[in-house]
Formats: sequence, structure tokens, C-alpha cells
Amino acid sequence: MEFLKKYLIIFFISIQFSCVSQNHADLKNRDLQLLKIYQKFYNNRHDYAGKKGEARDSILIRFKSTLIKTLGDKTYINMPFDSLSTRVKIVSSADKKLNIFSWDELNGGTWHIYNSAYQFRKNDTLYSGILSLNDNETLTEVHNTDVTHFKIYKIEDNKYLVKGYGTHGSGKEFFVYRLLSFKNEKIQDCNKCFNGNNRFVYEISRGDDLEPLFDIKNKEIIYHELKETYVQGNLDEPSGFMESTGKILKLKYKAGLFIELNN
Repeated sequence: MEFLKKYLIIFFISIQFSCVSQNHADLKNRDLQLLKIYQKFYNNRHDYAGKKGEARDSILIRFKSTLIKTLGDKTYINMPFDSLSTRVKIVSSADKKLNIFSWDELNGGTWHIYNSAYQFRKNDTLYSGILSLNDNETLTEVHNTDVTHFKIYKIEDNKYLVKGYGTHGSGKEFFVYRLLSFKNEKIQDCNKCFNGNNRFVYEISRGDDLEPLFDIKNKEIIYHELKETYVQGNLDEPSGFMESTGKILKLKYKAGLFIELNN
């Protein structure tokens, strides 16, 4: 009887170990599959007509569809994305509820066009989708979300400040702060919470050491005041570039809004 008991214990441990090993293999295989699709897209990024086989845009559609399906499937809830993270920027909130995946869509030349997907955990349910815009936004506002998101700060329950970076060429780059929350079963931007804007956008000349920072203790976005420069020798002709005045400005978070402080 004692022998049978030991045998059953060993049998159930073996079954459990086998299931864990199989689950780990499934996660690894899906991770590698996502990387393989994106790598194929990268390798065919100039093949718009499908002359080498599948056209680049159809590969990109397949990548986004597979990624979003994976992010919403509880089967892959513990996937570390070790392989995909070599090509796609992945950032997570401190509470592990919000994950954002950003990738370069490789069709803008010096104008980098990035796209992002999210995964949000609420209780035992996973939600996923493209990190889209609010309704009725202008073309400029759409372009300002061409960023790779690289930092998430949890501001309060169900509110996350997300920082991104992008460039549209012409010697300029920009940073974007977005205040995201889970509402109506999706992640979305706040409504006019940055001094009347849905996002805080800060454009600088490439190479300038003027990156805006977030003071998480005081919940303040800190940045340089900028002024327009002019073509040398002609004060009537703007150069299209900005420079710091030396003054530091702040946006402070209070009651769901980022309000400009009087400095």
C-alpha cells in the first residue's frame, strides 16, 4: 500500500511537470512566431508589391493581428516575450496591469512611423488592442502619436502616465506624455487633461539636451520654456527651430489634470 502511495505521488508530479514543460514550450513557440513574422516584415520592408512573395503590408497586418490575439489570450498570460523584445519595445507598469508594445512600421524614411498595442489585466480578464486615438482628433494630433512608448508611471488607480519618443525628420524630435486609463473596456487617452490638450507634446531640435522629465514624487512634468530662433543676420525670417530661454516650466498633476504651475 505504501509503495502504491509513493507511485501515485511520483506519477502526479510527473504529470504536473509535463504540463508545465508543455506550457513553457507553447509560450516560447508563440514568442518565436511573433518575432519571425516581424522579422519577415523587416526583411521585406521595401517590397510593397510582393515581388519577393508576400507584400510587406500584408505581413504587417498579420503581425498586428497575431500580436493582439496573443495579448488577449489567457493561455499566454505569463509569456515573457524574450524573443519579441529584441525587435519590439515592451514596457510594463509597476503594478503589472498595463503592458505596451511599440514597433517601427518602417515606411516613413526619416519620419519614423511607430505603432503600439496594449495589454491590460483587470481581475481575471485580459484586454488588448491598438493604442488608438480619441475620436475626432486632428491630423497633427494623429502624427504626434507616432512614438515608441518607453516609460509608464502609475499616477493613481487606473491612471497611467506614459512617455514616448518620436521623430518626423527635418532635424527635429519630440516627446509625448499620455495619461491613459481603462474605460469602456479599452485603454484610452484622457480628455483635455494637459492644459486643454489630450496629450503633452514637446518638440526639440535633434541633439539638444532638453528632454522633459517626470518627477514622480511631486507628480510634475518638468521642461524648458522654448523660443523660436531666426536665420542668422535676418530677424524677420524664423529658422523653424526652437531654443531654451533658460526658464523651467512645470505641469503638476492634481484631481485628474496636469495644470501649468505659475513659476
